[in-house]
Amino acid sequence: MPNHPKTLIENTEELLQHLKSRTHAYHLSNVFFRDFQYAILSFADGKGLKISYGMAEALAGQFIAALEESAILKPIKPGSWMLNYPEYKKLTQKTATPAKPVVPSRATITTAETTAANSSKG
Repeated sequence: MPNHPKTLIENTEELLQHLKSRTHAYHLSNVFFRDFQYAILSFADGKGLKISYGMAEALAGQFIAALEESAILKPIKPGSWMLNYPEYKKLTQKTATPAKPVVPSRATITTAETTAANSSKG
């Protein structure tokens, strides 16, 4: 596969999914250059492609540039970006507040003694 950058661009969704599984990248999370570089290395390895560390570094730069152009990545500072990919929003699980136990008030507690005492008064 001689045209590696084109292959990555054509498989953007698949590569981003691979990155997410490796780094737990979510919408609005920070991602780093090395995250992309190592994701590209393992992605290529999974596809049976042999690429060098240097080639992965060059491909990461080209891939990041393409993602910046499509506004999927927003630069924060050199070497780090914010992932702007709403499909990867982290689902939050809200736990319900535990219900307060119901404690009967003294006025509603009736016993056999109080029932007998009330019936003998009448």
